[in-house]
Amino acid sequence: MSTVQKKMQRDSGMLMGTAIDPKYHQLTEQREQFTLVEQGHIAARSGKGFVVKAGQVFRIIQAEGPQIGDVWLFNKNNPKEHFMGHTTFLYEGAYLSQYSQLWSCMPHVRPMATVLVEHSGEPELPDNFRNHVVLGGHCTEAQWEMLSGVKGHPSCHANGMSAVAPFGLTEADIIHDNFMVFQPSFIQPDGSGDSVNTRSNPGDYVEFVAEMDLIVAVSACPVGDYAVPMTEPENITARALAYEIYDV
Repeated sequence: MSTVQKKMQRDSGMLMGTAIDPKYHQLTEQREQFTLVEQGHIAARSGKGFVVKAGQVFRIIQAEGPQIGDVWLFNKNNPKEHFMGHTTFLYEGAYLSQYSQLWSCMPHVRPMATVLVEHSGEPELPDNFRNHVVLGGHCTEAQWEMLSGVKGHPSCHANGMSAVAPFGLTEADIIHDNFMVFQPSFIQPDGSGDSVNTRSNPGDYVEFVAEMDLIVAVSACPVGDYAVPMTEPENITARALAYEIYDV
């Protein structure tokens, strides 16, 4: 029996112990039959948005090397319905794993996308650390200035605005929740958080299937791989991300 087939139930959150729909197992087994229909590049320290149709599969990819990404999801047909981190945390837990679902805001509260591949590279992380935290905020120009003294530094906030602008969305839309990919983190027993640099390699990806027509916005975070703190922006190496969309 394959690893894919062994995971038959959710393993965290309020939905822990509930069955995983067999259709997701089938999708993971059919990956070689996916047809690539679109691919794109997200330059270092920039943001980009793209549309994924319901039922399509999309990947966020390490294009050049270890790099953290901030991701927003919107219902393309009603962008007021967007990803909500706290709803996802409640149902699925703090971290995305295989078959975790990304839930939308109230009053909708339904899955927007489902993880098919948690991390293709299967990196070794410190004890208790997990990738892809759903309670991710995003960096702002003000935060960079506060920590480094640098004014006008690129930020995920600005990247998010540029990513959603082609779809008629604005700053008011990206201040809602986002999640973070390739960011290993650990919520301590006292509730505080800790993060370490990503252990990803070029070509590694996280893969989702869209549960509805989506606008996906991605920022290649100016913090790079988080190996260097934001207090030392001159020493940070930021890299590009990429994305691919597949028909199933």
